[in-house]
Amino acid sequence: MSARLWYLRHGVAWLPVLACCAAAAATALLVVHWPDVAGVLAPAVLACCAGAAAFVYDEDALAVVAVTPRGAGWRRSARLGVTLLPLSVWVVVVAVRPGDVAFVRPGWWLIGGATLILVVGSAALASRRLVSTPGAVLAPVVALAAVAPVTLSGMFSWGSVYPIGDFPHAVRTVWLGVALSGAAVCAVAFRPGLRP
Repeated sequence: MSARLWYLRHGVAWLPVLACCAAAAATALLVVHWPDVAGVLAPAVLACCAGAAAFVYDEDALAVVAVTPRGAGWRRSARLGVTLLPLSVWVVVVAVRPGDVAFVRPGWWLIGGATLILVVGSAALASRRLVSTPGAVLAPVVALAAVAPVTLSGMFSWGSVYPIGDFPHAVRTVWLGVALSGAAVCAVAFRPGLRP
């Protein structure tokens, strides 16, 4: 077994990662039964997938592994591959279109990709700053940030940032901004350097 696989098997907090992915799949099944509330449930699926991506960077033994000869860059880049699991769950949910919901697939893939890039970059940056459990902080923040626009748009009759049906240009611009912000955070988090 390679060193990377051994490290991922023992270093990743698999229980919360897999629990969030299972919660995303279960929420997608709810969309099958209640497609009328897909505008609420689809952001919940996104929140679960983003929470799983945040938990990938939890490291209980951070004080020990931060000083290993392999380095923190190796550790963060090894965990980057695990983030493909929640991304895959999101891609499959959008591709399957549970309940025959009228998702504009490229738009919803953009929403998921942008959110996951921002969360992964934030968790990796926190890990770089020696925060041992960034998922415990980021997952609830992301869940609130993903569901809050649904609540606020319902209360104030605003347009939704999670469109079911068409995907307006203004919404696409917002999510492209989120993706660019996430790319910038990832660039900072994964840049080589002497700092942990």
